[in-house]
Amino acid sequence: MRVVFYTSGTTGSGRLVRGICIGNAIRRKNLDWRYTILSLSPFAHLADAFGHEHIELPAENEDQLSRENYSSSHVYKTLIDLRPDVLIVDLLWFPLYHFIDELSCKKIFLCHYVIDSFFRVVLPKQTLYFQPELYDKILAIEPFRNNIPFDEINPIIIRNRDEIMTRERALEALEISVREKNCLYAFNGNPGDFDRHMKKYAHLEKEGYNMVYTTNYQGGIFPVVDYFNAFDLLICAAGYNQFWESKYFGKKAIFETIKGNFSSQEKRIKMGRRFKFDINGADQLVDIILGL
Repeated sequence: MRVVFYTSGTTGSGRLVRGICIGNAIRRKNLDWRYTILSLSPFAHLADAFGHEHIELPAENEDQLSRENYSSSHVYKTLIDLRPDVLIVDLLWFPLYHFIDELSCKKIFLCHYVIDSFFRVVLPKQTLYFQPELYDKILAIEPFRNNIPFDEINPIIIRNRDEIMTRERALEALEISVREKNCLYAFNGNPGDFDRHMKKYAHLEKEGYNMVYTTNYQGGIFPVVDYFNAFDLLICAAGYNQFWESKYFGKKAIFETIKGNFSSQEKRIKMGRRFKFDINGADQLVDIILGL
């Protein structure tokens, strides 16, 4: 079977990482599928590190993706060449608007928390509206509600709990001597986020914490969850991946919220405060694909 994951990701590595999570879940099931990630992300090397096929697409505007011109677009031609049996669309529904109904494959739409205006795109000549009926499954990948009739799966995580290093092994890999107070400072959302809050948390070293700093913008530790057992405290943004990774692995965390165009990290923290889960949403998604 041929499965394609399509997303954007012009800044940050989060959306590409979700593609990696799904590829990892396919491998856990030992499924002989061809899995391809399509994205606009500048972090393609992260997919390469896991051995997942990745095709980097250029950004295309509304004229290139219009009903008159979409057949010449890179995304359309790439999807036609790949001939997926299942297409997973992560958030980025509007570039496919004029041709998704032509694709004969099964289609799944994944959505984290976004405000309602995300499902309406106003263009000079027309307004595009998200059409749930064009998909075989529309899935909320974190707990939220709006006017779209989503089914819900658990958050999608890059590793399961039994796949990461023990504390002893993680400390050894990080070359940290055994100690009780280790803090991970990690920001991967937007350029500048990593430096913005560093001074605020400089006092932690004086309080006895051994600080480990990392960002994917500077070739940082990836996937950092592999080392989570080494850390007693996380300082990070409340973006989708970092927030739900901290919850899934039961880590004490301090979140610095970052403003998004269509989402709210403050809202994510509020919605997720009491939410607990043991089954990785990526594994649930693979089971859903098997049942299509």
